[in-house]
Amino acid sequence: MGLGIGFLMRKGFSYFKTVVTLVIIAALGLMAAFVYFGWQKSDISGVEGSQEVLSGKQLPEKGDVMSKLRNAINGQYPVVLSEEELNYYIAKHLKLKQGGFMNGFATIKGVFVDLKPDVMEVIILREFAQYKDDGSVNTEYLKPFEQTVSMKLSIVTQDLPDGKTSIQVERPGGRVGKAPVPRSLQHVIKPQFDVLYEHFSKEIDLGYEDNKFVRIKVEDGKITFDPRRKVREERE
Repeated sequence: MGLGIGFLMRKGFSYFKTVVTLVIIAALGLMAAFVYFGWQKSDISGVEGSQEVLSGKQLPEKGDVMSKLRNAINGQYPVVLSEEELNYYIAKHLKLKQGGFMNGFATIKGVFVDLKPDVMEVIILREFAQYKDDGSVNTEYLKPFEQTVSMKLSIVTQDLPDGKTSIQVERPGGRVGKAPVPRSLQHVIKPQFDVLYEHFSKEIDLGYEDNKFVRIKVEDGKITFDPRRKVREERE
């Protein structure tokens, strides 16, 4: 037994080298998996309003989001916005072009929100292709394909001991295609969403930054904004 161990040590075998080799192999495997799943589009067919927006048809009128928020503040009553309503509003008011080094190789087909309990996921859908000068797709070298990138926002209203409320908004991460992006790496995808924040700064200020609403509740397929400050006292 001792001779066998000695032989392995003389051949350069060591526990440390084995561990390092396994770590490198695992890291390479994770990178390969991220690249593979990152270029696959996440399924957005279940996002309400997304298919109607992508169809290119005229969208039905759902009312103006800003008007509904202002009326709720003035009238001191809660307002409920559906996922479909928000996606229609985004489609009508947002026109983005792909910038940076991907300009000319990708187009933004749509931006959508997917509402789940306490979580709003903002999704950017892009199409990658080679485009001709007239804007048409050249399929000679690259077959067009779609890809998504998303960022999640955790939105929770907390009741404080003094009867007031605190709305906590955090970014737990996101996804590139089907590959998850953890909180520690969200800075990689964040710049793509800063443009959206700037574009909808008025809506965000009215709904969250200006503290006009004291309670925000995100549920499956809808989000409720409530400006009433005495709701908790009335409940009790």
